[in-house]
Amino acid sequence: MNFKAAMFDFDGTLTEKGHPTPAQEMVDALVDLSQKMPIGFCTGRQLESFKRRALSKLLEEVNDEERPKFMENLYLFSENGAIGYDFNPKLGEFEEIYRVEWPKEFIEREKLRTILNEAVKEYGEILYNAHEIVVVMGTKFYYEDMPAIDEVYKLADKIYEVTLDVLKKINPNYAEYVHVGNSGIGVIVSPKNGDKDAAIEKFGQFLTQNRGMEFDARYSEILTVGDSAQVGGNDFYFLNGRFGTPYSVGEILPDNSLIQSVKNAKGERVLHSNGTLKLVRSLP
Repeated sequence: MNFKAAMFDFDGTLTEKGHPTPAQEMVDALVDLSQKMPIGFCTGRQLESFKRRALSKLLEEVNDEERPKFMENLYLFSENGAIGYDFNPKLGEFEEIYRVEWPKEFIEREKLRTILNEAVKEYGEILYNAHEIVVVMGTKFYYEDMPAIDEVYKLADKIYEVTLDVLKKINPNYAEYVHVGNSGIGVIVSPKNGDKDAAIEKFGQFLTQNRGMEFDARYSEILTVGDSAQVGGNDFYFLNGRFGTPYSVGEILPDNSLIQSVKNAKGERVLHSNGTLKLVRSLP
């Protein structure tokens, strides 16, 4: 496949488990890729977190020759794809290109946050005043350096189970309104029409309308890379194959023949940031 653009999940895909920022060699590879095609970061993080922990490090590595193309080709899809941004080099800031609305007909967002905050308090808490669209619950160790990452994952699994129970009680058909994703360090409830698969479509539409690029109906020329492709994982919709060409660098693959893996010379899967780095370096 001759890819025309690429989208990446962030945590566990561009970073290793428990590390908030990409390694230096990953940064270098992403900067190099930006010289060839538009790149988008699709993450559960909100804009400020991305700017602080990712963009600042990326900008440190962009030299004067590479900077114009890097800025031109930089996109962000935050809050699990609920809000999309294009970077405006002239302003030096991200500009919003779309946002979805919370499905109030299901339940008011503030009411759901109150209910979930009480329901998950044994394992974590709602992250208030950060996200504008989605509802996010972080584990008890969310703000720490997460030295015991496996314990963090266990807490996230508990929060995920509790969240599903709460949503089912509100409406057994909750999946018609919202999606639930477990990132391993927290759980995100997103509007159904504002998850990561919708972000792929909106990215393709934006590039078609504003950059004159051409794609097929599935936008299969957009490479999508994530690590949580299993049912309930934060990249389940990102890598379901509805849009884009999906690669999983996670440990579990769903029964989906569209998803591809990154493998070494022995045919063994290469996981997480090492897998992403190998894939990016292999692109023509």
